[in-house]
Amino acid sequence: MSILTAVFQAIGQAITFILPVSESGHSALFHDFASRYSGVSSELTGLIHIGMAIGILIAFHKVFLRLFIEFVNTFRDVFTKKFKLKTATNSRKFMYYTLFAYVPMLLYFIPAGKKGSLFQLADSFSYDTNLLSEGIGFLICAVLLLLAHFTLQKSQKGNQLSLPVAVLLALLVFITIPVSGLSLSAVLISAAVISGVNKNISLRYFISISVPVLLVKGIIEIVNCVTYVNIITGIIGVVIAAAAAFFVSKLLKIIIGNMYLKYFSYYNFTVGTIAAVTGIFQIIL
Repeated sequence: MSILTAVFQAIGQAITFILPVSESGHSALFHDFASRYSGVSSELTGLIHIGMAIGILIAFHKVFLRLFIEFVNTFRDVFTKKFKLKTATNSRKFMYYTLFAYVPMLLYFIPAGKKGSLFQLADSFSYDTNLLSEGIGFLICAVLLLLAHFTLQKSQKGNQLSLPVAVLLALLVFITIPVSGLSLSAVLISAAVISGVNKNISLRYFISISVPVLLVKGIIEIVNCVTYVNIITGIIGVVIAAAAAFFVSKLLKIIIGNMYLKYFSYYNFTVGTIAAVTGIFQIIL
């Protein structure tokens, strides 16, 4: 049973994190209907997140290789006194903008009383015995995806990532990660496309952000976990998660290329409406 749990959980987490349907929202829905409101972390969940990061990294290894090369070349230019921000290539600027997204995340460590930190405070709403906030998160994603679809219908060319858009996306990363019901892929890809960024660059931005986020989440979950798994189950969870993430991330590229985002908007509208209505009844009753 533990191995079957690892297999299905790995596939489910990979699908809901990478596709624009919110892993955190589905997790909150599952825990709510199962009457599990503790929100404690599991070693298996952490291992699966690390496996997902590995799968995405392999699927888009060229993107990360390019980022690494630009990162190394930046240090080389600094030490050889050839560093010029204004004349940086688009690849170099993309690397800068990706790193910039992690600056607001430092605010997660701000103390928040009994909850511990600002991140833990925001995350606590995922297990508050009410689905209204998750429903709102799903509905926000639905609207963003639909707007992105209409934007792509008008023009698929798009532009390079600019500093103002990078600042906006960095703030959205900060808001989205701890808020249940919001999908990192839906929010980042939609916001970038709506802001006029090329759809392929929008996808690469999400991919570049997702791997470090998954690695950090996985490590934190393993360190703070209260439930453990045996080594065989853990290995299977990592391998299945990596394989699932590899194929699902490739599928996401096809979905964006063929402009299928509207179908995920419909899905988010449906799930979001059900969750929001359920949450309202939970408040009343």
